Amino acid sequence: MKVASGRSASGDLPDDDPGGSRGGGTTEPRRPRLPPRWAALAEKVFRPQPEPRMDFAFVVLAAVMYGALYFSIGSAFLPGHPAWCTVLLWAAAQIGALVAWQLRLPRVIGMLAAGMLLKNAMWEATTAFPAKWGVQMRAGALATIFLRCGLELDVGTMRRFKYPAMRLALLPGLAEAFYDGGLAVALFNMPVLLAFTMGFILKAVGPGLVVPAMFQLQKTGLGRDQGIPSTVVIAASFDDVVAITGYSIFSSIAITGQGDVAWQIASGPLQVLFGIVGGLIGGVFLGCTRLFSSRLKRLVGLYGGALLLMYFLEYYSLLSGGALGALFIGLVASNAWEKGFPRCGSLGQSFSHSPELERIIAVFWNWVWEPLLFVTIGNSIDFDTLDGGIIPKSLIIICSGVVLRTLITYGVMSGFGYSWREKLFYAVAWTPKATVQAALSGAPLALIQKYKTGAPDYAEWEQWGNEILVTGIFAIVVCGTLGTLAIHLTAPRLLMPAEASVSEDSSSEADEGGEPGEGFQDEAAGAAQPGARRKTSAPRVAVVRSAEPALEPGSSHFPPHGLGLHHRRAASQMALADQDGAPLSDHELLAEYLDAIRLLTAAVHDDRKTKPDLVRLSDRVLDTQRRLEAAMERREPSVRELFRTASRLAQTFVMRPASQASGALTAAGLVSANSRGGMHHRRSHDDVEAAAKGGEGAGSRPPSPDDMA
Repeated sequence: MKVASGRSASGDLPDDDPGGSRGGGTTEPRRPRLPPRWAALAEKVFRPQPEPRMDFAFVVLAAVMYGALYFSIGSAFLPGHPAWCTVLLWAAAQIGALVAWQLRLPRVIGMLAAGMLLKNAMWEATTAFPAKWGVQMRAGALATIFLRCGLELDVGTMRRFKYPAMRLALLPGLAEAFYDGGLAVALFNMPVLLAFTMGFILKAVGPGLVVPAMFQLQKTGLGRDQGIPSTVVIAASFDDVVAITGYSIFSSIAITGQGDVAWQIASGPLQVLFGIVGGLIGGVFLGCTRLFSSRLKRLVGLYGGALLLMYFLEYYSLLSGGALGALFIGLVASNAWEKGFPRCGSLGQSFSHSPELERIIAVFWNWVWEPLLFVTIGNSIDFDTLDGGIIPKSLIIICSGVVLRTLITYGVMSGFGYSWREKLFYAVAWTPKATVQAALSGAPLALIQKYKTGAPDYAEWEQWGNEILVTGIFAIVVCGTLGTLAIHLTAPRLLMPAEASVSEDSSSEADEGGEPGEGFQDEAAGAAQPGARRKTSAPRVAVVRSAEPALEPGSSHFPPHGLGLHHRRAASQMALADQDGAPLSDHELLAEYLDAIRLLTAAVHDDRKTKPDLVRLSDRVLDTQRRLEAAMERREPSVRELFRTASRLAQTFVMRPASQASGALTAAGLVSANSRGGMHHRRSHDDVEAAAKGGEGAGSRPPSPDDMA
């Protein structure tokens, strides 16, 4: 599951980092010197050229590494040998990704095309590449995909969006799977169970394309108030689970069953059960942070456990069970770390373990598994042996299935308060396909070659396997390209932008001496209900939402320690830290920022505070915010972080009911931002003074010690 870097302009595709890198800042593009008309056309077709990232030092280091591998291992790294072919495929995938990125296409399309080109080149560049290596690489990539899905799923968010997300994950995909299977029976004359195997491969939404697109919408605010990006991401994860489960059941019955009817029926559910049980055991074991006390130990245990489950079960032809095992080991481990479970072996709760490991695994995905996954699946297509009649039939299945999926998606999202524009966007966002198709399209052919060799009808089965492979590849080309483009073209026209500030209902417990935000959990959850059209009623509380993405719980710059309720520091402690001159950690900066907002909101309601006091406190909020943005600008959140922080931060930024604080000044009124540069401006002194006077006549009580803490 690849995460967007957040540096693209409006309308660009999410995969705007050609190398998959997450480090460094942006550079000024070099504009080509062309006539105005040609320059305008070039800007629409091609991306602005960035400064080259590969300099002479990079070439020297690559040569050194290659020399070390050659002299240590030997001729395997010479042309015409397997290791050389692997290096060549990886390099070609990187070049193809760069070319596709320049053409404003998804990077995976370039990787896929690079593999096809090498396979069908006149000089047979990758003939020595073993087919078994490609199978193992795709299995490792599949484990990485599902491990990241498990790390990013949040149980609380799943409960909040469960009804629209479950309906979106189940109904359109299942309808398309059985429709595609029935059409494959008619067009390819496949056995019914094998056709349904292909149908479940084609139904899966590509998380590598959908999730980055939703990240960009979350940053820009489009559809965020209606929970649309959150719902799509959750549904995409569950959609892949349904796809892999259906694939495992039908493929085991259709291909790997060896005459025993009972085994044919039970093998599919059993491998799902094996994967889930293995993931549960591994996740609980990794929750013992007394044993896995360092980040390196947790990384090796988590990633190694996911790959072990995948390759162990794949060795016994239980590929789907291995994928589910990788998903559940990530899901269980992340929740165990957050809950401090098991208590006997845990050092306590931690909300940082899962995001930090997900970021490291994302590097492996971007630089290793994603290029090898797509380039090897493209390299498996040989046009010389391909029947020309397969492609038109494949396109009929793909296009008609997507049309059916789009219509059903529009229909099933009714009843949740969405407008017709939002339902149409759901239908568009549910079309991209890539990663699961790349990982599974070649699996039926590999199983056929393993279990059907020597059978009287082996040639026919092999033909069916090739038809599934070709259909899966063209699904990536058609749906991956057009679906991703459609998301970014239609989002600004179909979705509403997020509001800069919003008022929500709250319990009156906050005014009765209780902790500010107490009793707000249900309201925060209700505010996040998808498609909800909020109604104003008293009493009200002000929930701070800055227009700057860095302050938004769903932004790309929000740190993992978003739970400010657990980390409040006194003002004297913050002042002492500032005087020391030592740089604060991300965690401390966030705590200081939240405390500065609390002090400002309390001061607004205190009639003893003067105008200079309010200006000084607002300056402090702005200064802390700038420091936080500077520290966070190199960071990118996981999906889990984006979802978890929204409801928790709402509890922090709660003021007293409007009946006792009419005309009150909120932090959102003091802090403003534009959407590009993050430069903020202060409200005028007159505004601050007017707000302070409004608080005097509202009968507000002096702040309690808890308010000032």
